[in-house]
Amino acid sequence: MKRWILMLGLIFVAGCATEPAEDGAQDETPIEQAPEQTDETENEQTTDEGEGLSVGTSVASQLEAPWSIARIEDGWLVSERGGTIAVIDEEGNVDRQTVELTEAVLEIGEGGLLGLALASDFDTSRQLYAYHTYGTPGNVQNRVVELTWEEDRFVETDVILEDIPGAQFHNGGRLLLDGEALWVTNGDALVPDIAQDETSLAGKILRIPLSGEGEPTDWIYSSGHRNPQGLASVDDVLYASEHGASGHDEVNRIEQGKNYGWPLIEADETADGLETPWFEVGSTSWAPSGIVADEEYIYMATLRGNRLVALDRETRDVLSIIEDKGRIRDVWLEGDVLYYRLYEQESPYRA
Repeated sequence: MKRWILMLGLIFVAGCATEPAEDGAQDETPIEQAPEQTDETENEQTTDEGEGLSVGTSVASQLEAPWSIARIEDGWLVSERGGTIAVIDEEGNVDRQTVELTEAVLEIGEGGLLGLALASDFDTSRQLYAYHTYGTPGNVQNRVVELTWEEDRFVETDVILEDIPGAQFHNGGRLLLDGEALWVTNGDALVPDIAQDETSLAGKILRIPLSGEGEPTDWIYSSGHRNPQGLASVDDVLYASEHGASGHDEVNRIEQGKNYGWPLIEADETADGLETPWFEVGSTSWAPSGIVADEEYIYMATLRGNRLVALDRETRDVLSIIEDKGRIRDVWLEGDVLYYRLYEQESPYRA
């Protein structure tokens, strides 16, 4: 593994952060505490910068609650949870642009403007997909829309899916475009049992055909998910990262029709018809978020763990690439370069 590591953006926060940590502890009233150090798992190997890795410099800074990153021909697009998209050029200049939607973004807890995925013909069509929270604090929902970039703003041009159950926490929100389908992760909206409800889209990973064929429940690809926030596809294998209830965060190999157990089992528990995790972190949460993969590794951003790690796809050993730089939300792989997205550096947060 030979990679350059570049930081895409960060926001410095003085004092107490305004958002909870996505660490699986939201079922109780949030309380303030300092960032937690993680324990090593049994199969973990730690290095200062990761084997064969070189750490570079910041590409851009002062983003506002950034969530998802997408590479464009001459820079980057970064969703900001408050409802804007930061357009970053190759020199690192940030142009924060409005997103015009028929349903306003509701920034609440973990909700807001979340995942982005570029259309395959983005360079000519200027179209992309976005996942965002909407509604009211008493009726939180999520939707997936098509946007068109008009160079100074992003405009909603189609609705892919709406009325996805939402909540202050556990909204999922990751998008991945793969051929003629759009993958979507949905959290359990703080109602654990709904992840097992075949009539609900909550707690599911969806595969939506871009043709729009079928009904929303036809698009349920897997179930039994708590709060999946990372997706990566490599060698025709789909991986998803997911927050556990109290530690025991997971990475799973996602297969059609499989049930990944929440809330019936977690960690190494077993039950007929339910999948145990391909990888789980142990009793101390990492709060995994965005992931990417290549032929050897899954690269995973962590929030509570404050790390960027590489999971060996064959042995499931862990290499620690970046440590103690702050909460890392997303990661992007381009050739021999890994970009990561950092925020809330050296600041307290709510657990």
